[in-house]
Amino acid sequence: MSENEFIIVDVETTGFRPNEGHTIIEIAAERLLNEKIIDEFHSLIIPEQPLLDKEAQLIHGISDELLQKEGRPDHVVIPEFIEFAKSLPLIGHNISFDVSFINSHLTRLNQPALSNKTIDTVQLARKYLIIPSYSLGKVAAYLKVPQPSAHRAKVDVEVTRQVFLKLNERAQLRKR
Repeated sequence: MSENEFIIVDVETTGFRPNEGHTIIEIAAERLLNEKIIDEFHSLIIPEQPLLDKEAQLIHGISDELLQKEGRPDHVVIPEFIEFAKSLPLIGHNISFDVSFINSHLTRLNQPALSNKTIDTVQLARKYLIIPSYSLGKVAAYLKVPQPSAHRAKVDVEVTRQVFLKLNERAQLRKR
């Protein structure tokens, strides 16, 4: 990858379909410059309606009580994230999922959709690895990236960063 500065991002949501009213409840990101973390962003977001999708809640372990206590409204958090990300490339594991949710919030806030370049570590993993599953956990395990047990946005950003850097390293070796 030629860019020196980019954003690793991950969201946790109330469900899996933004077009059906599911929303972001947690967003985390790291800004990297020359592969070093230079800034971080993290926030919980209070959803307009209580969490209904128990399957999603089981995945991330975020409760309504936690969101009410520590969350902030999306009309505050999403513009802060956009300012944080600027026009830098966004990197994520299945990045189209994250971007679709961010764009859904932007639409509700009457803001333009993201136009940032995106890089998907799932696609990179498919290009450089041959493994039975390309979930973040399976790719990280294959690359020997430590994985904390929590499935939260901040943890997933940390794992995605390490996965991306290792996949980028493989890409550079292939070019030689």
